[in-house]
Amino acid sequence: MESKRSILIVDDDVDASRMAKMVLEKTGLYTVSICNRGSEAFKTIQDTRPELVLLDVVMPDADGTEIAAQIRQDKSLDAIRFIFMTSLVSPEEVSGSSLIGGHPFIPKPVTADVLLERVKGFFKFGH
Repeated sequence: MESKRSILIVDDDVDASRMAKMVLEKTGLYTVSICNRGSEAFKTIQDTRPELVLLDVVMPDADGTEIAAQIRQDKSLDAIRFIFMTSLVSPEEVSGSSLIGGHPFIPKPVTADVLLERVKGFFKFGH
C-alpha cells in the first residue's frame, strides 16, 4: 500500500483549518497537520517536513509570502512545495493558471471540492 502524502495547513483561522484537515484526511490519502500561528510556521515546517504546505497569505502575525521566501532560502527544505490560500481574490477572479510568486493558490473561503481538486492535482502533476 502506498504511504499517505503529508500536508501542513498554516492558517490562523482555526475552524477553516480543522475543516480542511477533516476533508483531506477523509479521503484516506493524506496525513494533515495544522499550524494556526504564522509566527510558528517556519519551525513547524522544519520539524515536520511536509510534502505540501497549504499556506494562508494574510495572517495577523506573519505574511504567507514571507514564510514561503524564508523556506526557499533554506536549501534543506527545497523539496517542500506550497499552495497559497488567500481571500485577496474572489473565486470569480481566479483563472485555472493563477499563481502567486510562481505557486498555485486557492481563493478563500475554501470549498471542499476546490480544496480536494487542487491538492489531488498537485500530487498528480507534482507542481
